[in-house]
Amino acid sequence: MQSKLVYRLASALLLAGALFVASCSKKDSTPTPGGGDTTRPGGVEMGAPEKYTKKAIVEEFTGTWCGWCPRMPILLDKLHAKYPNLVISAFHASDTFDIGKDIRKVIEEKMGVQGYPTSILERTESIDWFDTDDKINYQQAEAIVGKAFSKPAVLGLALNTTVSGSNLNITVKVGMGQALTVAKAKVLIYVVEDGLVATQTNYYADDRVKGAYEKDPDLGPLTKLPAKIAGYEYHHVVRKVLTDAKGDEIPAAYKIKGAIYSKDYTVDISKYKAAKTQVIAVVYGQDDEGKLADTYNAQVVVAGQSQKFD
Repeated sequence: MQSKLVYRLASALLLAGALFVASCSKKDSTPTPGGGDTTRPGGVEMGAPEKYTKKAIVEEFTGTWCGWCPRMPILLDKLHAKYPNLVISAFHASDTFDIGKDIRKVIEEKMGVQGYPTSILERTESIDWFDTDDKINYQQAEAIVGKAFSKPAVLGLALNTTVSGSNLNITVKVGMGQALTVAKAKVLIYVVEDGLVATQTNYYADDRVKGAYEKDPDLGPLTKLPAKIAGYEYHHVVRKVLTDAKGDEIPAAYKIKGAIYSKDYTVDISKYKAAKTQVIAVVYGQDDEGKLADTYNAQVVVAGQSQKFD
């Protein structure tokens, strides 16, 4: 009798254990918010959002010695006022803010920069602004920028940055809203700084030039400034390129829809003002021959802060 009771109790315990294991297994197999497993074979993180805010990057090429260059910040600031998601970066050539000819030349050649000032939108379109009587004007530049923002964002970027002593630690994440069919996708990381000061050459102060610009509502104020503007303030100045000058390639395994590619970077910012330092990330694609195919999205964040996918 006792043996039967023990048998029944043992059977009941085994059944209860089986039900417990089954319930735990069922719970563990519930899909994650990303719609599936968090990783795929090979360690590819999954779960990237499908939709993102479009942010367009403009890369300006300038110099303190360049007398025509003061017009460009006026143009870019006016465009940024209309398009707050316009991300601005400025490369200086042959002055105290130059990051180095070797790196800069690679970037200039990639975009076909022939002179200064030059501003390239999305690494493909030149935008400029002479005055209302010349062929290039604000309306043309604004139309080009507006077209860039009309394109859907097929991927997004998130930036996590922390300051540890004199080091700025950066984690960039690229989320694939759609699969990329481009031969190579590359991520670029720039460290930029605001509020840098130097003396700027200004050709708009020349008596031979003033007449064409002094009545211009936007560029006219430049004619009232001296030929050498002391204490001129520069913003968005590229201080460091953390990736290869041509970008770091995103592995092919991460170009599938839903994948999240991550990479870490560290830079010494002891010579920068952290509160005025920002990190810019941009992803672009190129074909088998290395020609630019498209610029997909950009992101910017203040040093020490973070920006999630948006």
